[in-house]
Amino acid sequence: KSVLLVLDNCEHLIEACAQLCESLLRACPKICILASSREALGIAGESAYLVPSLGFPNPDHLPPLDELLLLDAVRLFVERAATAQPKFTLTSQNAPAVAQVCKRLDGIPLAIELAAARVKVLSVEQIAARLDDRFSLLTGGSRTALPRQQTLRALIDWSYDLLSETEQILLRRLSAFIGGWTLEAAETVCADESIESLEVLDLLAHLVDKSLVGMDEFAVEPRYRMLETIRQYAREKLLDSNERDQLRDQHLHFFMQFAEYIEPIL
Repeated sequence: KSVLLVLDNCEHLIEACAQLCESLLRACPKICILASSREALGIAGESAYLVPSLGFPNPDHLPPLDELLLLDAVRLFVERAATAQPKFTLTSQNAPAVAQVCKRLDGIPLAIELAAARVKVLSVEQIAARLDDRFSLLTGGSRTALPRQQTLRALIDWSYDLLSETEQILLRRLSAFIGGWTLEAAETVCADESIESLEVLDLLAHLVDKSLVGMDEFAVEPRYRMLETIRQYAREKLLDSNERDQLRDQHLHFFMQFAEYIEPIL
């Protein structure tokens, strides 16, 4: 038969799903499989498509309201806010705050939906001002949704708990970098007796594969980054660990050496 088989949320059963898909593709040449996952299955014939975050505006250069509503993140916020508070509309007064919320939440659909639901009790300006504590603010999703889709923290907990112990260690240590980092910086700052410098590359590649770290492949030297929401989550994990002081010192030492190196050049 010519069949389209859809497998949703494969990340927690990634190896079993990969084996199943490979067996089906070998036995059924006319089958097509569409699989959603935080990472690719890694089988022959697979074509991976990275689903980007929703498009959001630059709060410092806002377009007219009609153009603003064409951006997916803004449109989602306005639609969900109007569901929570029927009188809500996008205006020239609240547009800057809406844009700020969408940008600071990195265009993550669930985060935007949870933020929009808060218009029942907060103004958009108040929501934007409270995003430094976004994991306490963004709760109260649909009661019928899966537990991991009811709060922003639960959503990221789901991905974090699927990581190996060493991947978790590296992710939380990488939260020390604001604005991205190079491989050399990660190998120097994040390595110690629990993670050797030579291990960092493979672990970093795993985090990229699992969509928790992104890479700017068009830079002269590849740079890596996390969405700010992921970085704040990882930073909380770092603060809860006993690694904070050591990592702070290693981070300081690396950039002091870097500054001393480039000073004669500048």
